[in-house]
Amino acid sequence: MKKKTLTFFSVYFTFFVDTLSWAIVFPIFAPYFLDPKNVLFSPEVSDATRSAIFGLFLAAFSLGQFLGAPVMGEYADRHGRKSALRLGVFFTFCGLLLSAWSMRTNQLVFLCLSRFVTGIFASSTSVCLSSISDLSESEKSKLKNFGYLSMAAGLAFVIGAYFGGQLSDRMIYSAFSASFPLWIAAGITFLNLLFVWWGFEETSHVHPEARFDLFKSFTYAKEALRTGKIKKVYLIYFLFLISWTILFQFSTVLAVQKFQFTTSNIGNMAVLLGVCWAVGSGYLNRHLVHHFKSMHILEASLLGFTLFCSLITFPHHASWVVSILSACVVLGAVAWPICNGLISNAVPANMQGKILGMSQAVQSLAMTLAPSIGGLAFHVSLGFPFFIASASCFFAVVIYYYTLKNE
Repeated sequence: MKKKTLTFFSVYFTFFVDTLSWAIVFPIFAPYFLDPKNVLFSPEVSDATRSAIFGLFLAAFSLGQFLGAPVMGEYADRHGRKSALRLGVFFTFCGLLLSAWSMRTNQLVFLCLSRFVTGIFASSTSVCLSSISDLSESEKSKLKNFGYLSMAAGLAFVIGAYFGGQLSDRMIYSAFSASFPLWIAAGITFLNLLFVWWGFEETSHVHPEARFDLFKSFTYAKEALRTGKIKKVYLIYFLFLISWTILFQFSTVLAVQKFQFTTSNIGNMAVLLGVCWAVGSGYLNRHLVHHFKSMHILEASLLGFTLFCSLITFPHHASWVVSILSACVVLGAVAWPICNGLISNAVPANMQGKILGMSQAVQSLAMTLAPSIGGLAFHVSLGFPFFIASASCFFAVVIYYYTLKNE
């Protein structure tokens, strides 16, 4: 019983630290890339060019996830969950150390490489989900345990974003720097590695015959867009995720360029957005489905998201921009679980595992393409990325209206 408790704790702690390591950098990178005093770029490099490079930089992490998720899953099947978690946490630790060193020494190439490596092994979160499934004794306990994982991720995002913003702001304390939170995250990840190494007990049988397929994510994405009726839902989901990713990741660029937000300001904003996500996905979603059909909720959410996303660059006061962004997050949090529910409900139980892999591939692909699109769009104007995000969500509404509404 004690070993099982330690295994549960190791999994939850890994999931918490993975989310924390992602959230802690959220307030840091936009001010770091856009700071004209940063020697990462020559002084003559324009804000638009910096933003474009920033977009490509953000895509490196998502590309790593896109390529790494199926490989980590198959490695876990072949060598066991414990070996996969050890590998994932160790290389996440290495990636965070390399990120911290790269920022401290202003090494752009190594910084991009470190985020790509961290993205590949951040895919160990899927191993956490599999481990919890292995440890759960019933469907009811599985849902409860997944709920605890969701709570851990939400708490980690709020804590990570807040302290990432505070610990990187020199105006709060002169010893703080952009790289300082990454050193802290690396230290916590090393502690996580110790828990996994000695506290985690294997939860499943290994399958030595499992074969690696480095291009499995591409295969899944291709299948997702070819699979009967469900391809329409996937297309809506893909367009929504493009919109969501551009809005969420480049709202920091807007805040820095238009309102001169510091890292601590962005961290505080991220805490508010985390609360908005919890309200939308938890409280609001649960109550809406009791009174309205899920398809009607999805339609209204996507339309509202399209509208608010198109308005975000117009206000001249930061409080109004943050308010509009908060509304977008609430609506996105309502739409996201409905999209996943539609995908899951469109196939029989024996295809759920495959559908989960396809959904992860579509999500990772969208989150890889969106930063590059958003970053390049800043060459046109500060508001153009958000116009693209709004247009993407609008196309999702059009596809929904003409293909799914009457089915």
